[in-house]
Amino acid sequence: MELREVDKEEFNHNAQKFTCKNFFQTSNMGNSLELRGRKVYYLGLFDNTECVALAMLVESGTFLLKKTFEALKGFLIDYSDTEKVKMFTEKLLEFVRDKNGFKINIDPYIIEVERDIDGNIVLDGKNNYSVIEALKNMGYQKCKYDTQVRFNFCLDVLGKSEQEIFGDFKATTRNLINKAERIGVEVIDLRYDELDRFKAITEDTCKRRGFPDKTLEYYQSMYKAFENQVVFKLARLNVTKYQEYLNKTKDEYLEKIDKIKGSNKKKDNYLFEVSNIDKKLANIEKLPIKDGYVDLAAAMFMLYGDETIYLFSGSYDELNEFGGQYLIQWDVIKYAINKGYRRHNFFGIMNFQNKNDKDYGIYLFKRGFNGYVEELIGEYTIYTKGLVSSIYKLKSKVR
Repeated sequence: MELREVDKEEFNHNAQKFTCKNFFQTSNMGNSLELRGRKVYYLGLFDNTECVALAMLVESGTFLLKKTFEALKGFLIDYSDTEKVKMFTEKLLEFVRDKNGFKINIDPYIIEVERDIDGNIVLDGKNNYSVIEALKNMGYQKCKYDTQVRFNFCLDVLGKSEQEIFGDFKATTRNLINKAERIGVEVIDLRYDELDRFKAITEDTCKRRGFPDKTLEYYQSMYKAFENQVVFKLARLNVTKYQEYLNKTKDEYLEKIDKIKGSNKKKDNYLFEVSNIDKKLANIEKLPIKDGYVDLAAAMFMLYGDETIYLFSGSYDELNEFGGQYLIQWDVIKYAINKGYRRHNFFGIMNFQNKNDKDYGIYLFKRGFNGYVEELIGEYTIYTKGLVSSIYKLKSKVR
């Protein structure tokens, strides 16, 4: 078998045959990385003319003047074919050695073990324990910490209708979506020149939660590189429709009140609702209205292969009551259903089994749409032989 560099078109074409294909291993991601100054290589392993493995390698750093490389979300290969993985690894190590490198990081896009909605291991479910053992036998070392997402939350949608999927959502999630639609929340796609609105929301959210945000240049590079395979969604409140909804609802309560003679508990409840509506009407002028709309929440999604992937998002905390973030997810889930995607991937969940963790609410939000936890096998590193590798491993061990 022969390892050789391939062009972007050939890489993308051959990538489609692999079940572990993902948007990280595409020339689109390579283009985005190159726009941000990264060096990218497209490599294929060929058995005569048949492509049996692919890897987009990215230069990720240096140590003692030697380069480190990574294959985002691992190789495109049949990981159950141990001999093929071993051969591909050996040839890639030769390649990086020739490029003055000494280390390759991978985080394969394959599950470790099948889990349910609560994260419990499914009895007699799928697993890739044998793949993990084979990687270790080849010389791969498990990284102590995962820098990439290890646990995802996913929802299978293929072959199901909108009604079926919506009916399986938690009641609270359904109610929030229905409310958002009633009161005038809309979901639109942002253009390239509107990405600053997306960035403003993610920046606000990251500051509030103590997360680092991506730069505007990052979002712009992804928009340019992926074109119709990426979408930036914005949930906004149509202020006119919101006012109309409030006034209509108020009139309905007033009609009910007029029909009740004297005083009773039901009438008091109606009067209380009218009072609440008056407060909401009065507060409208305090909202950050621009051109008749209020930006509520935003999210970035990848549309690749057989899944839609929820990647980054944010919302204004003081406007969460309008449910914009829920309506955005439902908008993309409906798209996945109607376009024949296999699943909607809500992507990362962190520390989801710890109810006291600050990120537990992210898991609860995604859990409300039903689905299951997906655990990937995590990150692994393999080194070329040599002094720099030995020093690096010793330093890592001491650290």
